[in-house]
Amino acid sequence: MIKINKTSGAWICGAFLTCNFNSAFADVVSDTERVLNWLEMSNPQIFSSHPTTQASIEPWLFRYYPEAGIYTGVNKNDKAAYVIGDSWGSTPALIDSLSNLVNQIPKEKWRGAEPIFQQTAQFFDNLEVAISANGDAVAVWLETDSDFSINSVWAVHYNATADTWSGPTLLDSGTQNAYEPKVAMDANGNATVVWMQQLESGIDAWAARFQVNSGWETAVMLENKNSSDGGGFPQSDVAMDNMGNAIVIWSQRIGVQSFIHANRYVIGQGWGSAKSIDLDIPDQVDASFNPKVAVNNNGDAIAVWSSINTPNIRVSHYRLDSNTWDSSPRELGPGVQPEIAISDNGSAIVVAPARINLADPLQVAAWHYNPINGWDPAVRILDQGRVAETKSFVRVAMDARGDAVASWSQLDSSGLVSAFTNYFQNGQWETPTIIEANNTVGVTKQGAEVGLDSSGRAFAVWRQEAQDGSLQDNWASVRQAGTNQWNASSLETVRGSITEPRLAVSSTGRAIAVWLHSDEKSDTGRYLVANLFK
Repeated sequence: MIKINKTSGAWICGAFLTCNFNSAFADVVSDTERVLNWLEMSNPQIFSSHPTTQASIEPWLFRYYPEAGIYTGVNKNDKAAYVIGDSWGSTPALIDSLSNLVNQIPKEKWRGAEPIFQQTAQFFDNLEVAISANGDAVAVWLETDSDFSINSVWAVHYNATADTWSGPTLLDSGTQNAYEPKVAMDANGNATVVWMQQLESGIDAWAARFQVNSGWETAVMLENKNSSDGGGFPQSDVAMDNMGNAIVIWSQRIGVQSFIHANRYVIGQGWGSAKSIDLDIPDQVDASFNPKVAVNNNGDAIAVWSSINTPNIRVSHYRLDSNTWDSSPRELGPGVQPEIAISDNGSAIVVAPARINLADPLQVAAWHYNPINGWDPAVRILDQGRVAETKSFVRVAMDARGDAVASWSQLDSSGLVSAFTNYFQNGQWETPTIIEANNTVGVTKQGAEVGLDSSGRAFAVWRQEAQDGSLQDNWASVRQAGTNQWNASSLETVRGSITEPRLAVSSTGRAIAVWLHSDEKSDTGRYLVANLFK
């Protein structure tokens, strides 16, 4: 790996006996992201933060590390890497050509499935996972106590430096039912978990934070205004920026209605006051559900959700400079179970299964937001040419510069359900692409998870099942930036019952897939299984 000697005038590249040759990408931006990410992962003692790459000074692509007083970057004209600051002085010191540095990056791959926790009695459900820029990860799930039939929120933490998993930690009180935990992480490995929990007053939103230096903090109730009767959906979501600030949204029950509420955590200040970001229409019973939120590293956020009173997806923007949400949400168009992704420049994409016209089948729909022109007036259908309607959820991921990828599952021409993606680049969608390799086994109708790193490399995971039930197989596929080729591989082939894999991808190119496996034949218990890409 690359090592930096702070007493020399340039980076000193050691022996690369374990490095595999990688052909250089055609895109200078993607190459720069890979090299700078590698620099950070290889030298965490110098570069402890993960700043966004800047392009404000031509012809440079650069990052500034305040903890080291160092700029690192690439000159787009000569396609070479330089460093400025600290012992290197105020004049750019040449490191090497960009292509040479790319070729020295060790080959990354899925490292193999590993059981990280076994439970012999309880039942696992609602698994979620997040990963940070430094490779730390947190997995959360619901666990049912068979003696009391109570669902509780549990979590495990992965320390990338030590390559170890913690034991499971109970995050809630363990005395009342909890629902649908969600997790997010910042660049440094801090995490926020949110869930809904049943109390005597009703179902309320709760959150717990993980601090790198101190572990899990005591859970905090975000609001307690729910009544005990009627309406409401026990659903929430959370997103974090690289600094550790968090935004949580949830479906808040008020009498027989439910509205989307939000609260924000600010480093050094704590949680603010919860507020409604929904639309309360007089003389109309409303129920909002399926809330999703995304936040960029500038602190701006976008929330989306569904409502029983309209077929249209609702969307609201949070702007950090004014610390306000939109005065009333906007309706995009018809759709169910919307997903949202946002870039650092403020552009965003919403995807959802949608029936654009009443007689139409469910299609994969996308709406694009440009911070200058606003939301595109027309919806884009991403699965054009498919005969059968989509029956899965649709996922979307976006990188800091605004490229994105959407994923879902759908019948292909052979009559089997396959995993599909569509890539958004330079403001345009491509055509739907099958990303799997095993075309003799169908993909489950739950769809495919998807993620992007800062170089534009895309990851997807999904579950396949034989029609006779003899095989369940979790798969992954990776598409390198600057190419159109997806390379699929099995995460692990197992006998018995497994759940769909959950995926998290860091901006630095680290990824993790987790799933739950039940050893039904030998009855030895249920396992939380993880596979790391690094």
